[in-house]
Amino acid sequence: MAVTMTEAATAKANTVETRECERQMSAVWTKALSRISQAGYGETVTQAYRTCGPMIAEAVSEEAAVDLGRLVSWIAIRSGRRAAARVPHTAARAAQHLKTFTAFSEWCALLERTGRDLPEAVEALLETSDRSLAEIGLSGLRTFVGMGLALRLTNREKARLFLAGEDPEARHFLDRQSSVLRFDDVELRLKTFHAALWGQLPPIVETPATAPEQMRRRAGFGRDGIRLPSGFPGFDRADSLKLYHAALAHVGAHIAFTRQVFERKSLKPLQVAVISLLEDARVERLALQKMPGLRSLWSSFHTMDANSADLAITLMARLSRTLIDLEYSDTNGWVEKGKRLFEEAFAATPNDQTFCRRIGGLLANDLGQMRLQFDARTYVVQPAYRDDNLGIWTFDEEPDLIEMDVAVETEGVRLEQQERDEAERQEPEEEEKREEEAAAAEKLRLRDEDAVTRLITYPEYDHVSRRMRPDWCTVHVTEAPRKAATGLLRSLRQETRIQSSLISLISSANVNAFQRERRLETGDFLDLDACIDAQASRRNREIPDPRIFGRKSCKGRDLDILLLIDQSHSTGEPAGEGGASVLDLERLSAAIMAGAMETTGDSCALAGFCSDTRETVRYARIKDFGQPVDQGVYERLAGLESAFSTRLGPVMRHGGRELAERTAYRKVLLVVTDGEPSDIDVDDPDYLLEDARFALRELAVAGIDVFCFSLGDNRNDYSGRIFGGKNVRKLADLSRLPGALLGLYGELKK
Repeated sequence: MAVTMTEAATAKANTVETRECERQMSAVWTKALSRISQAGYGETVTQAYRTCGPMIAEAVSEEAAVDLGRLVSWIAIRSGRRAAARVPHTAARAAQHLKTFTAFSEWCALLERTGRDLPEAVEALLETSDRSLAEIGLSGLRTFVGMGLALRLTNREKARLFLAGEDPEARHFLDRQSSVLRFDDVELRLKTFHAALWGQLPPIVETPATAPEQMRRRAGFGRDGIRLPSGFPGFDRADSLKLYHAALAHVGAHIAFTRQVFERKSLKPLQVAVISLLEDARVERLALQKMPGLRSLWSSFHTMDANSADLAITLMARLSRTLIDLEYSDTNGWVEKGKRLFEEAFAATPNDQTFCRRIGGLLANDLGQMRLQFDARTYVVQPAYRDDNLGIWTFDEEPDLIEMDVAVETEGVRLEQQERDEAERQEPEEEEKREEEAAAAEKLRLRDEDAVTRLITYPEYDHVSRRMRPDWCTVHVTEAPRKAATGLLRSLRQETRIQSSLISLISSANVNAFQRERRLETGDFLDLDACIDAQASRRNREIPDPRIFGRKSCKGRDLDILLLIDQSHSTGEPAGEGGASVLDLERLSAAIMAGAMETTGDSCALAGFCSDTRETVRYARIKDFGQPVDQGVYERLAGLESAFSTRLGPVMRHGGRELAERTAYRKVLLVVTDGEPSDIDVDDPDYLLEDARFALRELAVAGIDVFCFSLGDNRNDYSGRIFGGKNVRKLADLSRLPGALLGLYGELKK
């Protein structure tokens, strides 16, 4: 009874306070309230507006409270009374966040637009409004609503789930756009923490945005001080702050206890990674002797357990955990051996870091004997607080620095034991090495679980919101599987005429890089600097230098072409009479072009592509730049299979990334495709098309020329909309594809 009386007293006090606020409001708001109460929406709607109106007037303005009345009426008519009753309460919370009338009006406009275009989703949007405003702000909410409403054109239920935050794409967007703790937010706090913990005052800076991507993901240190990532995506603010503290504590341990750097010399990447892991554990163990409280900070980020798959990267993570977490034990033989060897060596000589190199070499060799795949390009130091270990090694060449870290984290990705090159590096016996290569060549298939070597994420352009979706697509970079190339080689021998013509045209194409020669006695143009110097000499009554001309001269042929071959499901269809498929003609054309360019000394790379949703965009490497056209290239061409869909944007971005690393005078991306961009996870017919157009503009800014061979009778002219009419060669007669390559070099002459 006492509780009931207290609740009644509180309700009465709230009612009195609300009525007092009502008396202080103007007649305009009173009229709006009267209109709501007499409209027949029900007492629940009226009471919600009566209660929240004064709150909005106080937080923003009375005009905002009046406008809210019009919104409540609109939502009641379009979406029903229940949704209308929720609007005032959500609006009151939004007003506390938005503060200004302009921002509050825009928030109301988003609700009104949703009520007009998708009335059944208003309640869903009200449910996510609080989180969205708190995490991504009004601008992010505007984009979120635009993306959701765009889905209604093809799937209204999917659009409703998106606005409710229940769709996977919606959750991904909200997670990626949510505010994370940034280095700038805690810079002074971190410097104070490090100085207090270690008594060290090195420069602590944010890793610059121009640094390689792998260096931006982990902490690092060197002669110039300590660098920290700008943020830790995927971690909330509390965990991000703990990560910063853990990273500084770890780097400080290296500075204090790693007395000399290791020499790389002839060590393999796997050996470097295991030795680095043991050195990380050694310096942390020494730090714990002085500051035992660091154990709870570090061990909280060691989450890999014995239930994980027995892969090289997971076993290494489990070894890291067992060396610091006193409550964790692992029954894996390799992990137990690593722990035993480390404990024995540390107990004997804890300050001697050379035992890490000795033990690390043994453990790495064991992993090699176990044939557990390890790719330095896809390995990232785990857990996230540990540094990239570049500061504890000396490297002979700059590229080796990159091998210790990776562009994209791949924790949890299946990595099978079928990678031929890795097997060759790790297998000591030549006979077993040949057997492994033969077995792998038979088993490799166009699937992720077969030969994933790198996973790289790329953004994707959303034409509805006119914004990039960060880290939206995952490109699986593989080596194409091999298959007997008897049929391809037979067809290649029958096309000697085309090959001869192509070689002749390539040789005559004007793809040379030019350089200016200056200060010549004769030439094609006046050298402005030399003319100025000559005039100055005249005025000083000196004899001028007569070498005032210049000319352009050729450095030699300088061309790189990357040919992307569409291997989507539709390329398996017959290309015409004779039984050859579209993919067969693409293979033949690629083989002709690669052989001709090798003959003339130009550089060429080949890759196939298809997609199975944004999470699995396949990029199959057939021939890399600098690699000769040999039997392996023909076998990888023959191994391409028609499957899945065509998602052009991320493939073009990855191709552009590879070309951007080249230094050629002319860089060309050539796409051979038989249809419009499409994928099973995209309903909007213009979405992938607009993303490909946006990717093309990005490549143009980077100085990369893009051409397209459009195969078949594409009446809707998708290729022309993406690449532009001048950069497309349309081939209705697919049998003419090999010969059509001749026209490409006509463009290169211009």
